[in-house]
Amino acid sequence: MNGFGYWVVLFLGCGCLALASEPELKVTPQEGDGRPGRPYRIECEVSWEGEPDEYAVAAAEADAIDWGELVVREARSFVRDGRNVVAQTVEITPKATGEYKTPELRISYLIPETTSPAEPVAPEAAPSDSSVPPALRADPLPLFVRPSRTLVWLLGGLGASLFFLGAGWWLAQRRRSHQPAPQPPSPADRVAVQTSLHQARQRRLDGNHYEYYQILGRVASEIDPELAASLKSRAEAVGYRGVRPTDDEMDSDWRALERALRREEEEPE
Repeated sequence: MNGFGYWVVLFLGCGCLALASEPELKVTPQEGDGRPGRPYRIECEVSWEGEPDEYAVAAAEADAIDWGELVVREARSFVRDGRNVVAQTVEITPKATGEYKTPELRISYLIPETTSPAEPVAPEAAPSDSSVPPALRADPLPLFVRPSRTLVWLLGGLGASLFFLGAGWWLAQRRRSHQPAPQPPSPADRVAVQTSLHQARQRRLDGNHYEYYQILGRVASEIDPELAASLKSRAEAVGYRGVRPTDDEMDSDWRALERALRREEEEPE
């Protein structure tokens, strides 16, 4: 999985190293089935007894999947029942309905006192190579993706406004044009975009600004790579550095995406 070859190093205490148990991995998928376009969350917890700084835990890794998008949320560290815990949330967003298997999840770890974090290990590295850090693995899980109910409430309230605004704008452009109108995006594509925009606005209302920018970035990645890179940077600042975006900044980024969508309608490939 590209983009997550960084180390999440825990330095929660100090002192001499004590004899500790090997780290253990616990994986807990969310209840229920997945839905197209909605993140399906898998909680991954690496835990051990002993000193909190005895291990450095890497971000979860997985092979790419062609039926959806997989991202890793920021790590959280805490102590539960005397055990040190590093928890990560893996989100898989399916593209369509069907029956799938999640990819194998891998979480590597190091002992900071004895080993310096190395660069991400290449896939061709031999398992016997001493530079390859040990890894905890979670077997694939079945994932059933059912039809989304989003369209039902999309046609009411804000969702309907967004959808019909986009449709009305396209019709107006077509009437004003003296040239034959280019073939517009398919209804399914327009619905998918408007659904994503509705989800983004809902995340903002819920105060979840990290997911707000993640969704905007996914929409922008299909039409404007430069804007997508900017939105990705904003999401990383919010999710990993605790930056709190202002309302003006969020409004400005939303309008930038709207302009990019209009340009895409005007200049089809």
